[in-house]
Amino acid sequence: MARANLKLSVEFEFDLDAPEAFLQASHEKLCKAMQELLGNMVLQGMPTVTAKQLGKAGVTIVSHHHHLDVVSTAAVALPREALVAAGPHLTDEELEQLSRRTAGRAPLQGAELARFLRRHALTLVPDFRTLPCVVVGKLSSGRDASLRGRLNLTNGSVVLDEQDRHNRLQPNQDALRVDVSGTPASLRATCAGNTLSGPVIEVALTELAVHRDPLVAAWQQTG
Repeated sequence: MARANLKLSVEFEFDLDAPEAFLQASHEKLCKAMQELLGNMVLQGMPTVTAKQLGKAGVTIVSHHHHLDVVSTAAVALPREALVAAGPHLTDEELEQLSRRTAGRAPLQGAELARFLRRHALTLVPDFRTLPCVVVGKLSSGRDASLRGRLNLTNGSVVLDEQDRHNRLQPNQDALRVDVSGTPASLRATCAGNTLSGPVIEVALTELAVHRDPLVAAWQQTG
């Protein structure tokens, strides 16, 4: 079999006026209905016609695949709070992108919605976005400590600077907090324990979401 040396992508978008019954269907059922309506005539016909046209120039199709998606533009926009909770590391523009990508496709409520949005937020921007911070809490010895590190806005983890990683924090202490440099944000944190590479410190996504505006604004300034 020949090896591919080019990748061709041809995209079409269709704005449809569909009966009300289509608007009431779930995203999965809507996609299935459209695939059945298009059928082999379109989904297999496109590769056949493409192969015939390209063949005139001696080009052959080695393999192909298709992707079908349907988004209801009549769907109610998701609350901004839900979008921020799923992606507290996203900028305003990226939150709008997340809203457009998930409108009409999101499960309607609860934990399923949260997981759906979180997955799409990380697909949109999987990069780690960090800010310098100071972790304030108690050491295993009982002494107060202020340790420098970086807060990861994408997943809430905190990595201490190398010179402070040898310190051991009291696990599960109530008073642990993370003060983010250059912002008024002071976030509650947890310490699950200590490892050879330093304390395991984490800020919950819900806590990041509460302070999202100053944190993202500070991150954008560093860029």
